[in-house]
Amino acid sequence: MSSTEKKDEHYLICQHCLKDIDDENERYFCKSCGMSYHIRCWEKGNGCAVLSCSQKNILLNPLFQSSVPVRELLIHIEYLFNVRKFNEAINECNRILNVEKNNIEAKVFYNRAISVMNVKMKIYESAEESFKKKEFKAASMFYTDYLKYCDEEESEFIHSKIKYLSELLPAIKRNRYIQNSIYAFIVLLILLSAGFLAYRFIYLKENTEFAEIESGDDMSNVKILETQIAKYEKFLIKYPDGKLKESAVDKIRKLSVQIASAICSDDWRTSLIYLKKINSKENPITYKDIYGKIQNSARKEFQELTEKAKELDGKRKYSEAKDNIDKSIALLDYFTVNEFSKERQLMYDSKNLMNKKISLVVKVKDIEKEIINKTDELKKIEPELDMKNIEQATGKVMKRNGEYVILKSFEDKKLYAIKNPNTNYEIGEEVIINGVKKGKADLSDDAGNLMLLPVIYDYSTNLFPGGIDNKGNIIQRLNLLKGQKEKLDSLLKIGI
Repeated sequence: MSSTEKKDEHYLICQHCLKDIDDENERYFCKSCGMSYHIRCWEKGNGCAVLSCSQKNILLNPLFQSSVPVRELLIHIEYLFNVRKFNEAINECNRILNVEKNNIEAKVFYNRAISVMNVKMKIYESAEESFKKKEFKAASMFYTDYLKYCDEEESEFIHSKIKYLSELLPAIKRNRYIQNSIYAFIVLLILLSAGFLAYRFIYLKENTEFAEIESGDDMSNVKILETQIAKYEKFLIKYPDGKLKESAVDKIRKLSVQIASAICSDDWRTSLIYLKKINSKENPITYKDIYGKIQNSARKEFQELTEKAKELDGKRKYSEAKDNIDKSIALLDYFTVNEFSKERQLMYDSKNLMNKKISLVVKVKDIEKEIINKTDELKKIEPELDMKNIEQATGKVMKRNGEYVILKSFEDKKLYAIKNPNTNYEIGEEVIINGVKKGKADLSDDAGNLMLLPVIYDYSTNLFPGGIDNKGNIIQRLNLLKGQKEKLDSLLKIGI
């Protein structure tokens, strides 16, 4: 072998013996695929070791013997052009040019072969790209053009591809027809669905909403019924002139009858609200029956309030009694003027009486205050009276225990035992006591436990005889004040 090519790699492997080629003079590179060999291995192996390479067993071809003239090689190159083996033609051109670098015919053949190969590769790449993009018709055209540049062996492969495409194209057309039919069906289905939805949610929107509300009706649950009535009322607001207006109104009336009947005994106020939604002319018997039950429940509550007011009045808790009377009047306001007329007038009279009693309590307190002042003057008249033992206690009567009254002071929050058999204090009454603090008493509480309480002797009456000339005037004034207090007390005892 007369020609060698050098590469830049420091370590190359022979493709025949698979050993390193250390000596650069022993290297040979295949002109077709570029694989490296020992020169002796190349000659011994009769050419390239790569099966698909055009130089495989090339040395067995008599035309490649060193004794073959250049003219015969050029004729062979022309033959290769005719059979469309352009790669082998390029190799032969390289073989000639390695010996005769300025051979014009070899250069012409070489350039023609390179040009044809470039065109061939572009056509093939276009065919493969079209095939990948599934543009099978274009791919078939490119493969047909590619046949112009193929040898017999390669033509068989390309013909098989063209045959495959010819069989594939009708199937693709059928699939495309089916696919387009499916797309058309889907579009039609979407249009029908859109039409149905428009019909249901636009034209039948009112019917749909009414049906949804109606599906939630539950006659056994009051809370659900209240929610349903609210929904029907919102429906009427949304569709004031709708075709289902009368149906919604009828639903409200029926549900209102159900609620009013169910809660008239426990919550007559709410029951009355729903009763007003019922048409009394259309359902006179039902309306009358429910309204009678509401009145009975209201009357029962009214009686409880008036009884409580009487109880508070008896305990001289006039402000609290007045509050209960106000509640009673508010209760009666739920009904017409002609209903409960006697009770309404009685409550107004009772309210006026409570207002008078509240003002009389102020007068009583003023009288008691003056009694205290006169009592102070009486202390001065009685010099033997120990002033340290004079006690004024203002508080609330808690209970009676024998001859004592237990009082809780407002000032120091302590308990005192008041001794005065001539005064009848009521439990819960707020009083002012003036007396003499003297000794302590053992008293028992509600649980039976003994309490040691300071004793106050009430001197609101004549507990201290003797004195000087002014003493009679003080006593006379005290008696007058006590008389006035008794008259006011008698007025305060007037019941409702």
